[in-house]
Amino acid sequence: MTIRTDHTDLDLLLGWRRGDARMGAELYDRHKTAVTNLFRRNVQSKQDVPDLVQQTFLACVHGKNDPAITGNVRGYILGIAFHTMTAFFRRARTAPTLGIENGQGTTLASIEPDPEYLLTLGDEQRLLMKAIRRLPIEYQVIIDLNNWEGITCDEIAAILRIPKGTVRSRLQRGRAALEKNLAALADSPDMLAATTMSLSGWQRGIHAWITAQAGPADPAD
Repeated sequence: MTIRTDHTDLDLLLGWRRGDARMGAELYDRHKTAVTNLFRRNVQSKQDVPDLVQQTFLACVHGKNDPAITGNVRGYILGIAFHTMTAFFRRARTAPTLGIENGQGTTLASIEPDPEYLLTLGDEQRLLMKAIRRLPIEYQVIIDLNNWEGITCDEIAAILRIPKGTVRSRLQRGRAALEKNLAALADSPDMLAATTMSLSGWQRGIHAWITAQAGPADPAD
């Protein structure tokens, strides 16, 4: 079992990079669930998820010269997870169809998440996930980080290494596009109303639901 300490996430990451395995285990324990959830929402085969999680944390410990770690470490880790995921899709045979090479206008709509995972969803959650996956991938990552993880636009800009104004404009456009997708996909006005709650309420509700599905994080060895 991982021992919880009062160390900040940044302390743990820097300690792990200096070779302290216990600090690495605690950092892993704190953030494994969030990283796992990101992959479960987007990757079709659940067998691929553990390897992607491992790749993400290995990239964190090996990125010794990365300036992005001075901000939100949770967001930094999730940003690496997202880059790990897009690299995974680039290697997949479906990559040319997706247009993943340039990233502009690419969506994950044609890649279904794990079917077993989808069976755990309610109608509203399935509709929401489908609508989000129709967003351009550069909007989806910002929606993920801001709405699901509560990371600020300034921190996202540092994590993704893009201008702050770009983050804000993509978030605004992403929210508008999400509302249009939901309206187009909903089977009825009642379903739409049940799904399009206020943004703050949706953020709290869907994040709590996703966390509950994964359960407590497993301690690292």
